[in-house]
Amino acid sequence: MAMGRGVSLVLIAVVVGVESFAGGEVRWVELLTALAGAVAAVLLFGRFPAAVVACAVAAVVVLSLVPGPAATSPIRIWPYPAVACFSYLAGRWCDGRPVPAAVAGVLAAGLPVGVLVDVSQRGGFGVLYGLYGWFLQVLVVLAVAGGPWLIGRYRRQRAELHTAGLERAALLERNRIAREMHDSLGHELELVALRAAALEVAPALDDDVRARAGEMRAGVTAAAERLREIVGLLGDPVPDLGRLVARATSAGQDVTLTVSGELSDSDAVYRVVREGLTNAARHAPGAPVTVDVVADGHSTTVTIGNPASAPGSGPGFGIAGLREIGEVTAGIRGERFVLTVVVPRASARRPVRQRPRVWRLVRVPLAAGGVVLVLALGLYLLTGTDNRLDPAVYQRLSIGQSEEDVEKVLPRFQMLGDPAPAPRPPAADCRRYWATVQTDARLFYRLCFADERLVVKETVPRSAVSR
Repeated sequence: MAMGRGVSLVLIAVVVGVESFAGGEVRWVELLTALAGAVAAVLLFGRFPAAVVACAVAAVVVLSLVPGPAATSPIRIWPYPAVACFSYLAGRWCDGRPVPAAVAGVLAAGLPVGVLVDVSQRGGFGVLYGLYGWFLQVLVVLAVAGGPWLIGRYRRQRAELHTAGLERAALLERNRIAREMHDSLGHELELVALRAAALEVAPALDDDVRARAGEMRAGVTAAAERLREIVGLLGDPVPDLGRLVARATSAGQDVTLTVSGELSDSDAVYRVVREGLTNAARHAPGAPVTVDVVADGHSTTVTIGNPASAPGSGPGFGIAGLREIGEVTAGIRGERFVLTVVVPRASARRPVRQRPRVWRLVRVPLAAGGVVLVLALGLYLLTGTDNRLDPAVYQRLSIGQSEEDVEKVLPRFQMLGDPAPAPRPPAADCRRYWATVQTDARLFYRLCFADERLVVKETVPRSAVSR
């Protein structure tokens, strides 16, 4: 992450420098302020990633709301690379939903502020103008912040899946070695112990030979026990329910095991029974435990019950992990605590995903962007029903005419946006309307009012927009 933060700082610094030196006059205050903010953001990102991304998005929102002469105000691009860089780093190295929630909070807070700013400049039409501007702003932020965040998140999930795959492969290899040791060496040691036991009781041998045979049997038995310990450390025990129950019984538990049907997945059933016995030994030591295993063609149902009289009787932490195996039900039934796990057949389980769930990553941003886009288009089409001014009506307007008289012949809505921004007179309210008949010399009209009088009346050519 340190390298990513360094690259982000360099990129932001380059963009800020280019913008500050553009136009011939260096904007030192803006240059130093932006660089100081970028350095602070990079230093704080490690501890407060969501706050840093939210501040970068807030810079985009605030700069879009700062009033100024549209034709002479410089275009500031540096907040957008900052948002993209920090969003990518947040998706790559940070967990969960704080970053999307923080960005959504900043955008939600910018809606009423933007509407109020536009209302103060454009009157009642500022509500629609502010909504439209906010819709466009959300779409831009979704693209600038959401795209890099999704890329970072995708890479993070791929790295996590790769690590999990390596761990799983190592675990499977350990289990394979453990089972081979148990199946081969364990079987041979049991045969040697059996032969030594036969020699120990053979009547044809003298007492000294029988004693040595007994020592050999004891040594082989100890070696077999040591092998079981090594197998237990190396991997999961061999899934033998009978041996599992026998060990629990020898440790002092009163366990009754009942098995019906042919088990479809002995590994999963073994894990369930082992967790149930561990849970019973922890919360109800010494109490009788019943283990019922019922297998049919589709699943295996494991039910483990023990008295619930002990104060601490209840589900252990390991039971939550059993939900990966099957459907788990745990609770008090009468005077017993009962754990029931329905284990599906191994072939019916969902396969382990080896790729990140791309659709789960993009569905929320795509849905949000789709809703905002539909609303923006709907608002644009609504205002487009009546925002065109007839050239003949425009010609009849005169400078100094009262605003009340002019409004009687104006369309109901104005244009959304200003494709050819220009300076406006002080304290003037400027409005723009498309021409009903558009030519290269006449694309739309601009009318400005001050002191309730028409003070500016101009035709904007198509070349102004192209430039």
